[in-house]
Amino acid sequence: MSINERIIVCGGGPVGMVAALSLVRQGIPVTILEAFEEPPRDPRAATIHASTLEMLHSLGLADGIKERGLMAPAFQFRDRKSQEIIAVFDMKHIADETDFPFAIQYEQWKLTRDALAAVQAHDIADVRLGSSVTAFSQDYEGVTVVYEDPGGEMHKVEGKYLLACDGGRSTIRIGLGVFMSGFTWGERFLVLTSEHDFAVSDGYLNRNYVMDPTEWFAVFKVPGDADQGIWRTLFPTEGHEKDEDLLSDAGVTQRIHGLRSDMDHNDILHRNLYTVNQRVADRFRVERIFLAGDAAHLNNPLGGLGLNTGIHDCLNITKKIGDVWFRRAKEDVFERYHRQRHQLATEFLQSVTIENKKRIEEKDPEVIHANQMQLRENSEDPVKAKAWLMRSSLLDSVRKEDAIE
Repeated sequence: MSINERIIVCGGGPVGMVAALSLVRQGIPVTILEAFEEPPRDPRAATIHASTLEMLHSLGLADGIKERGLMAPAFQFRDRKSQEIIAVFDMKHIADETDFPFAIQYEQWKLTRDALAAVQAHDIADVRLGSSVTAFSQDYEGVTVVYEDPGGEMHKVEGKYLLACDGGRSTIRIGLGVFMSGFTWGERFLVLTSEHDFAVSDGYLNRNYVMDPTEWFAVFKVPGDADQGIWRTLFPTEGHEKDEDLLSDAGVTQRIHGLRSDMDHNDILHRNLYTVNQRVADRFRVERIFLAGDAAHLNNPLGGLGLNTGIHDCLNITKKIGDVWFRRAKEDVFERYHRQRHQLATEFLQSVTIENKKRIEEKDPEVIHANQMQLRENSEDPVKAKAWLMRSSLLDSVRKEDAIE
């Protein structure tokens, strides 16, 4: 085997590690370069949808996720002022479409950990943690990546193709000069994590969206670092609010007090502030280099679609790499990856996440009432509920993907 007969994966987060696992399970050698020396335990994505569970099952990961994660067989919409439950969408309506009629709450760093362990069980996997990519190039035969190891020494690795899973500030995408079309929302999202049990005190499910014209919010239960069960609350912020004020004890108390008057900053385990983007890379493929996950598209987190669509990206491209690697297809199949995933990211992912945000933050009382009645009707009609859930679980998008030539 020549020195470049391998795939280089830049970025060892959940998308990169799942991509690497998909490749090594096909018998394709992989080198993974990841800047962190272990997955950071930050409160990011945690909802894994049915469509993604199907894919993870094919890689041997779904059983562990089911065992350690929190099942979410339904999710609800509420009105903040009245606390009326507007709609409950029960995943039983898609039980005839998938073996996974539920979502699972499972933090992305745990998925990364699981995939890493599975990758390292293969002797054709070369995992280099603590390795920061500094430069790269490509030619007609392969790609070369230069990286810095934890000791500050520079190295290079060569491969046949490069899969860029290195996040929203992707070194690879920026180096390629690929533009991210779209926009950044004026407000940011404040995420506060607590051990307070909102199921007991307020009857919340594991996934909840609370509608309000002034300050909407979302509430989710996730396993937590020690699998003790913790709750994340997500609030919008005003564009003029300063970081130090939002993250201060007084700022945190003000937000959480609006949810529960008996809570303050002392009840908060973690506080984080996130910029919110709606952007899609103009190209998902540049010759031998492919973009996936946040390197290819960014969206607001309402609906939990970012992590899931990133995994869908990597399962799409790694299958195509396998087909080319074992001569079942020619390299022109790679352009189909761009067409399929770019179209779905542009037409489906962005539109759904924007709709989710606008629905929950609507300010016009008449539109709010109409939206709530529509949600209730959709949740109570089995046919409409199924259609809604097929879309929100991304099962529709996965099935439409193959139709895109």
